[in-house]
Amino acid sequence: MSARNCRNHKNLPDDILAVTQYTYGVEYDLRNTGAQKIISLGDVRFYECPLSYITSETWELIRLVYMIDDTKQMLFDGGLSQQPFWLIEAIEIHKAEAAQNASKGKHGEPQS
Repeated sequence: MSARNCRNHKNLPDDILAVTQYTYGVEYDLRNTGAQKIISLGDVRFYECPLSYITSETWELIRLVYMIDDTKQMLFDGGLSQQPFWLIEAIEIHKAEAAQNASKGKHGEPQS
């Protein structure tokens, strides 16, 4: 649990919180701070909990998408064509993530 760095409570330099390239400066800061990688997502290596990057507005949007999914009621009357683009995009992302998670087994392995 010592590797966790939620909300950068370890006060690491900003340039090493989310790393896409290990430049000399990044490597120097990592060595001097003793920072440990928390997780990798694609090409990004996080030295701070990635949940720290989710804003309160994003949490509200996630909540809205889950409510729409659960109730099958859109934000505005008139179906998909009457919804704002940002909402349609959020719903599409949610459905893609749900489908990807459904295709994985209990421990993240693809189901056969």
